Amino acid sequence: MHVTRSETPPFFILTGPPGSGKTTLLQALATDFTAIPEAARRVLAEQRRTGGRATGEQNAAHFVARMLETMTIDYDGAKGLTLFDRGLPDLLAFCAHYRLSDTSVRVAVHSRPYRKRVFFLPAWEEIYHADDERRLDFVGAEAFGALTRAGFISAGYEMVDVPKTSVQARAGFIRAHIES
Repeated sequence: MHVTRSETPPFFILTGPPGSGKTTLLQALATDFTAIPEAARRVLAEQRRTGGRATGEQNAAHFVARMLETMTIDYDGAKGLTLFDRGLPDLLAFCAHYRLSDTSVRVAVHSRPYRKRVFFLPAWEEIYHADDERRLDFVGAEAFGALTRAGFISAGYEMVDVPKTSVQARAGFIRAHIES
């Protein structure tokens, strides 16, 4: 699917550093919107389950390529009002983090636009925790969040900062901005 900005589908993105509450917030909003889970977690889980090497630690270029493939399939298959836990522009941060060329990512970002307002959840140390797929410490997660913000801005998106508050209040904030 190739669309212009004037034809942008009703696709919205939740983004931010790892551990900022995106997945929990997406789950809370899944009753109102089609919700697409984060590609990075899906790719990492599949690679660890199968013994694959497409992880940031083993083969970062392959990891980014697998996420690009997954996110492109997610975008092309989405219908109607959809909320994504990370979108294609997030891959700009992964490219910057791993010091990879972002040329193929920028092509995908340009050809598959989301709504201009992107919901950014800031780093939040009180809720942050590492797990099997989230291996950065809080300082690393916060730095990755800065790369994420910079990548979206460079791609022409507007960041809407989501307040650090309860999941229900955050969900209400997102709903109000989507409906406005």
